[in-house]
Amino acid sequence: MRGRHLLLLSMSCCLLLLSAGCWDLKDIEKLSFVRGVGIDEEGDNGVKLTYQNLVPKMGGTQETDSPGYVNVVSKGKNVLEAVSTVALKGPPIYSDHLKIFLFGKNQAEHHDIQGTLNHFIRDDEVRRSSYILVSRGDASKVINQKLKSQQKVPVEHIFETSKNRSFNGKILLPTRIGRASDYFQMGTSFLVQSVDVVDGELTYDGAGIIHGKTRKLIGFIPAKDVQSLNWVMNRISGGVVPATYKGFPITYEMKQAKSKVEPYLKDGKISFTIHVTTGGKLSEDQYPPENSFDEHYIKRFERIFANKMKERIHKAVNHMQKEVGVDPIFLNQQVRIKYPDFWEQHRDEWDTLFQEVDIDYKIKVNILNFGAEGATKSFKW
Repeated sequence: MRGRHLLLLSMSCCLLLLSAGCWDLKDIEKLSFVRGVGIDEEGDNGVKLTYQNLVPKMGGTQETDSPGYVNVVSKGKNVLEAVSTVALKGPPIYSDHLKIFLFGKNQAEHHDIQGTLNHFIRDDEVRRSSYILVSRGDASKVINQKLKSQQKVPVEHIFETSKNRSFNGKILLPTRIGRASDYFQMGTSFLVQSVDVVDGELTYDGAGIIHGKTRKLIGFIPAKDVQSLNWVMNRISGGVVPATYKGFPITYEMKQAKSKVEPYLKDGKISFTIHVTTGGKLSEDQYPPENSFDEHYIKRFERIFANKMKERIHKAVNHMQKEVGVDPIFLNQQVRIKYPDFWEQHRDEWDTLFQEVDIDYKIKVNILNFGAEGATKSFKW
C-alpha cells in the first residue's frame, strides 16, 4: 500500500512539472520585438529613446506596402524612466532580438556612454553582442528615415551594412556593447561606426572617437581615415587605393592584407614600426601605353600604391596624435604586452606619451592579378 502511495506521489510530481512547461509563454501578438534603439539628449539632463519595433505578420493579413515596423518614442529624466514609460503607450519592450544601439551626437558628447548603457547591460534580455554606433546628428533622424524600399527596416539596413567589410575597407569592425564595456573598464579609447542620412539615404560615414576615460564622444573621422586605421589595426579584408601615374588614374583593389605593430623601448622612450603587407589586383590602369606583362612596369605601380598608403596612414595616425590626442587604435596594448613593467609605470599618462611617440611605416604592396590584362602571380606572406 505504501509503495502504491509513493508511485501516485511520483506520478503527480511528474504531471506537475509537465504542466508547468509553458510557464514563460508569451503571446506573440502582444509583444513588441525591438530591433534597434536610438538614444538622444532631451533637454539638459533628460533622454529620449526611439525604439524600432518589428510588426509581426499574422496569417498574411499585413498590407503588402506596410513597412513592417513601428517606431515608439519615449522620454524620461533617465534611461530607466524612459524605458518604463513605454508601457504607458503599448506592450512592454521585448529586447531579446535587439541588435543596434545608436547614440545621437549630443547624447554621446555630453553624457557618459557607459552610464547610459548601464541599464541595458544589466538587462538579462539584452545581448552583449548588440552593436553600438553613433550618429552625426540626432539618432531619431536616422531611425525615422524612410528608405526607398518600404520593405526595408532602417535598423536592419544599418546592421546588414556592417557585413560589407570585405568589399569596402571604410567600414569598421562592429563594436559590441560587451566589448565597449570592457574598453571602458580599462580606460581604453576606441572607434565606433558612424551613421548619417545623406541625400535621403542611410549611409556609413566614418567613425566616432570615444574617449576611454571620459567615456564620451570627442570627435569624428572621415571614411578614408577609417580605412587607413583599419590597415594599422589589422582589421581590413578589402578596399581600393586610387592613385595616378603620369596624370592618368590607376586603382589598386586590395584582396588580402596583414599588419604588425612592433613597439621599441630605448632610453625610456617608446617608438613603433608599423608593417602593412597587402596582395591585390590592378583593377584600373588608364595609362595609354600600359603593359601589365612587364614586371618593371608592375613594380613601379606597387611602389606608387605603397607610397599612397603610407601617406594616408601617416596622415590618419598623425591626426590622432597631434589633434585628437588619444590612442583609439590600441598601440597601448602592444606596449602592455611587450613591456609590462613600463606600461604599469606609465599607463595613466599614455595619451600624453602617445602624442609624442615616433612611428615608422613599412608598407609592401603586391599586385597579384591584372584582370584580363597580364597574368596572375602567386603570393605568400
